[in-house]
Amino acid sequence: MYPLIDILKLHHPEDTEKSAVRAFGGEKLNKIFDELSTSFCQNSRISYAQLAKIMNVNKISIQNWRGFNKKYPKGHPIPLWALDKLLQLTYSKGSEMHNEIIRNITHLQCGRVSKKIKAVIYLRPELANICGAHAADGCLYGWKGKGPTTARWDIGDLEKSNILAVKKWIDDLFEIELPILKKGKMSYIWTNMQIISRYLVLLFDFPIGEKSHIVKEPAIFSGKDARILSEFPEDLRWQLRWEFAKEVINFDGHSTIIGGIVSIGLGSESELLRNNLVEIFAHLGINFHNYQYEKNSKILTTAKKEAVKLYSLGIFRGQKREKLKRLLGN
Repeated sequence: MYPLIDILKLHHPEDTEKSAVRAFGGEKLNKIFDELSTSFCQNSRISYAQLAKIMNVNKISIQNWRGFNKKYPKGHPIPLWALDKLLQLTYSKGSEMHNEIIRNITHLQCGRVSKKIKAVIYLRPELANICGAHAADGCLYGWKGKGPTTARWDIGDLEKSNILAVKKWIDDLFEIELPILKKGKMSYIWTNMQIISRYLVLLFDFPIGEKSHIVKEPAIFSGKDARILSEFPEDLRWQLRWEFAKEVINFDGHSTIIGGIVSIGLGSESELLRNNLVEIFAHLGINFHNYQYEKNSKILTTAKKEAVKLYSLGIFRGQKREKLKRLLGN
């Protein structure tokens, strides 16, 4: 089982009632909210109306979230901030109740009228793949400095098979089908569905705007992180770190012959990212040398056996893989 993610963190401090992310979990999620709010009111000796004042909403909202709106027989959506607030009030943050709430969220909706999106609640390999692809070639564009609440996400690559892979990961995870577009020889996809931007910014710490000098491996993969709510075995951690690193190389890497030796490399202005990749590949027994120059910093393998091992691990797609195959004489 992959580790559980605290997707309540997808709420942004600048969210308004209009932009807030709403969680769908059917009658079960409403029942959990009802039980937790009832317990709080009884222990605090207050009414539901008083709870509404504490949460700065009207009492009808509390009734809706408890599941008593007959217009929603399949369950009423609950804002992420409201679930988080109730966990705070009941001192249940990080508890099994917290986990139970996350496990019962099936879909998310940004605002009141946007499309419902499948909630991704486990740190699956496809999320690491998307992060690697984004670290290499993705862009987040904000609007009027409003952060992920209005951001647009783009990712493009000359290797179409890479973009086909991203399209599949997005579809498999979020059940969002994004069309592949062309700009010259480059294939790309984009979306202003904010749920994607929120995952990238609020769970994986990617910046909006220019990132070439500061991009790095998301902390959620490499160390202890409060956004992980369940066990994260070390072997699984390294698997996900590999999935991230592999896609950085797949999107931004290249193969070549230097001094008669087949080499695989990647140029990056981010020292943080280069160090991340060197560490991850070293764990797999692959030695990337980290060369830092003023205008052309890069990592590079310097032995054919390392290129052979990377090839056997499935590095590169499409024409890039065919090129590496030719260089290796396969």
